[in-house]
Amino acid sequence: MKEKVKFDIYFYKGLTIFGALGAAIILYFLCLRIEDLLGLFYKIFSILSPIVIGLLFAYFLNPLVAFFEKKVVIQVLNKFYKKRKKNSKIERALSIFITYFIVLSILFLAVKFVIPNLLDSLQIMITNIPIYVNNIYDYLQDFLKNNRDFASLIDALTSDITEYVTNIMVPSSNTIMTSITTGITGIVNGVINVIIGLIVSIYLIYDKESFLEGTKRVLKALLPSKGYDTVITTLNYTDKIFGGFMMAKIIDSLIIGVITFFVSTVFKIPYALIISIIVGITNIIPYFGPFLGAIPCAALLLLIDPTKCLTFIIAIFLIQQFDGNILGPKLIGNKTGIKSFWVLFSILLFGGIFGFIGMIFGVPVFAVIYSVFVTAIDKKLDKRQAQ
Repeated sequence: MKEKVKFDIYFYKGLTIFGALGAAIILYFLCLRIEDLLGLFYKIFSILSPIVIGLLFAYFLNPLVAFFEKKVVIQVLNKFYKKRKKNSKIERALSIFITYFIVLSILFLAVKFVIPNLLDSLQIMITNIPIYVNNIYDYLQDFLKNNRDFASLIDALTSDITEYVTNIMVPSSNTIMTSITTGITGIVNGVINVIIGLIVSIYLIYDKESFLEGTKRVLKALLPSKGYDTVITTLNYTDKIFGGFMMAKIIDSLIIGVITFFVSTVFKIPYALIISIIVGITNIIPYFGPFLGAIPCAALLLLIDPTKCLTFIIAIFLIQQFDGNILGPKLIGNKTGIKSFWVLFSILLFGGIFGFIGMIFGVPVFAVIYSVFVTAIDKKLDKRQAQ
């Protein structure tokens, strides 16, 4: 009997060691083929990108569909058809139609009116860059005419910049054709993926209760009861953070972009549309966003007209004061539930890893991770005190 027990102990130890060695060998070969694995993941992601786009559309448009369903469609139908039988499918379909009609109409208007003006402004700006550089050169020459050594350095530097800009603006014919072909292919693929994503999102929103129930059933089958409760709680908190913080931040940035465009137009600041779009997009990033948007715009205006640059800086400072003290707290508040230090930490961490996208989504992602970590710590401390 003792020999059998010893045999079992040695057998399981040997099996554990063998499994650990096997896992280490597999991990080693995976590390050697990491580029192939990343390529495979990228290929799979490219194939499934319409599904991902559809999930994003469904997630961000679902609150709007729910609003129209509860506050508009059901109320109107009940008012005009008082004896009607409730039909959730018809109500949901009408709500989806209204939502997507509004969203697609806004996109159509943007494509028809905003994007052509934006492209024209970009073309003019790119064409005039050498002129702006020469303006700065002339200004520096007048300012430093008594310092010949420094003036010659500025002269050489300006020549290099002008030559570099010219090479960028006037590429070879092969480069132009390659860029055009690649750009057209990318645009076509992007449009196809967006169209498929819109169709997928309609199916997801229309039958969202069924998809949610199916997901819960799978999680309940795969996880223990405590693990299932933890996952559901975490997912609900994640939805609250992303649905609250991101939507509020997008609305806030849209308002700031519109205000910037209005102020820039009133004060006749050049390239008002481009500047307002840059300011609006970068404003999504907490803390650093206003600076990331204002600095390149101010530098561009400095090349054109230093007076307009100063006007822009003063206007942006006042707009950001309004956003930080009035608009932001009203729309966003403290939806993430984390301190300012961790907000800065998450922006630096995720921005350093994932770039601009990481800076946008870093705060809500870190807020979820922080909440899970704090909950786990609290449970450990509660168990220790109970012992």
